[in-house]
Amino acid sequence: MTIERRRRVNFGSCSYLGLETDLRLKNAACDAVTRYGVQFSSSRAYVSCPLYRDLERLLGALFEAPLVVAPTATLAHQAALPVLVRPGDAVVCDQLVHHSVQGVLPILKVQGTDCRIIRHNRMDRLEQLVVDLGRKHERVWYLADGIYSMHGDTAPVAVLHALVSRHRQLHLYVDDSHGLGWRGTHGRGQMLGTGPIPPRTVVALGFAKAFAAGGAAVVFSDDRWSRQVRLCGGPMIFSGPLQPALLGAAIASARVFLSKEIYQRQKRLLERVRLFNTLAKARHIPLASTGETPIRFITIGTNEATYGLGAALMDDGYLTNVAVFPAVSKGQGGLRVTLTLHQTHDDIRGLIDAVARRL
Repeated sequence: MTIERRRRVNFGSCSYLGLETDLRLKNAACDAVTRYGVQFSSSRAYVSCPLYRDLERLLGALFEAPLVVAPTATLAHQAALPVLVRPGDAVVCDQLVHHSVQGVLPILKVQGTDCRIIRHNRMDRLEQLVVDLGRKHERVWYLADGIYSMHGDTAPVAVLHALVSRHRQLHLYVDDSHGLGWRGTHGRGQMLGTGPIPPRTVVALGFAKAFAAGGAAVVFSDDRWSRQVRLCGGPMIFSGPLQPALLGAAIASARVFLSKEIYQRQKRLLERVRLFNTLAKARHIPLASTGETPIRFITIGTNEATYGLGAALMDDGYLTNVAVFPAVSKGQGGLRVTLTLHQTHDDIRGLIDAVARRL
């Protein structure tokens, strides 16, 4: 990237698979605009651009489950959760679930839903609450991320599946936007992985990251839920649709995901993640999580030190994301580094050398 007339390597993009500059996606976006114009100004409750049908057909093949397409991940949560969660239900929310999910909690509380927040990834506390709340509520929803957007750590998927098997009241709503593409069969993500969607589970997936397009999808384990959200979700009725260019790009991206090419892209990205982790360990760079995800978080501490390191790295030619409160806990500031296929191995080595020197 060129920022203030200086070239800098971008370690702040969430387009993990590097598809946003792919000629196939760009040509598909241009073709969609040529056919349907720069916008299609009508709510989907009245009429949809034909590209929606093509996209949902491809996504159905990708996820092998009922789904709806929404304009953004934020609007997807606002459409799905108030419909799925009934007034007599209870909600347990991981403290680090994405802000777009937490933003729906006030709506749920107004509906009469009992909402609780637990410490991050405390599965023991979750199970205790499921048992306690299950005595008074028919269903208990757990709201979490598949990959957490700041530290890049993961939800304990196997543990969650086991809890769902043990407790019939437990239902899962997982935002896996940061897992889509670089993990799972045909890029299904962290939560859906290699198998079918588990029972009593809903997975929301934003397209603005590895999918390299606009919009989002909500994937359901129950076809009744998908019909209810499509027909009754507020943003599905009242919000504007995805515009033709974004629909065209999403269709082209879905075709890449359904091809064998996706596995080569996943492999190349994993090589970069492992290289970063290995070099960071060797240079004693403190990481909030050592998991193999493309979100890496270098823990610094104070705001002053965090901003200082971020500015120093800019001088060295590297753009990273400075993260301080309220994006992370007070006194736990750091640099969020995202790895993509646009970066070379030498780019990663250079960043690690610069961080180690500046630290």
